[in-house]
Amino acid sequence: MKVICINDKMLPIGANIKKDKEYEVIEKFINSYDEVVYIIGGAVNSGRTRFGLPWEGYKATRFTNQTDEVEELVEEMIEELLG
Repeated sequence: MKVICINDKMLPIGANIKKDKEYEVIEKFINSYDEVVYIIGGAVNSGRTRFGLPWEGYKATRFTNQTDEVEELVEEMIEELLG
């Protein structure tokens, strides 16, 4: 699944995702805080917070998965224009 980062504020130490960039989700799971979390391909996915607590993956609320919807919309518009 492809997602776009919409929030790169207040990231833990070592995290390297950037706003408005598209990423590939390798794994999706629910962490111990009952949050949906993504493991992102090509990104640092674990480390320690500034308070020394371990973190793994990125909260799904930092992303939108509208890439598929946008692609479908573009395809529909092209078909309408050509067809």
